[in-house]
Amino acid sequence: MLVKYYFLFSCVALAACNGSNVNEKIQKASEKAGEAVSEVAKGVSKGVKSSYGVRITRADTAALKTIDIGKVLLKSAEGGTDNLLSVYIIFKKDFVRKVMLKAYDNKGLEMGRSSQLLKGKKDEARFIDFVFDKRTNIDNDSKITIE
Repeated sequence: MLVKYYFLFSCVALAACNGSNVNEKIQKASEKAGEAVSEVAKGVSKGVKSSYGVRITRADTAALKTIDIGKVLLKSAEGGTDNLLSVYIIFKKDFVRKVMLKAYDNKGLEMGRSSQLLKGKKDEARFIDFVFDKRTNIDNDSKITIE
């Protein structure tokens, strides 16, 4: 919004100028306005990326304490929107167990489940995909649990 006013003010000020430099001044003002818009867009993009992150909370069981959760990527799959979680699992001990991820909306209502049989040896780590129903749309304010 501020950029629009800056650009409008610059154009009005330059239109009031006399002489052959008017086109050059308008071009410079346009370049400055373009730079300002570019900086605002970069800031908004960076803010969105840094604020968006899915967190997974672990059920307090002995078995789940033998794995750690690293990076979580949110993707779309099977005709859905934001319904696939790629979870980086770090195995602290040998592990063979079926686990379930549950997704809850911002009101605490459950909206999806996805299960996987996890198998890993001590000190292994890899991404595991959990695909939810195509109608499950995971947002940045969604709560995810692993059980």
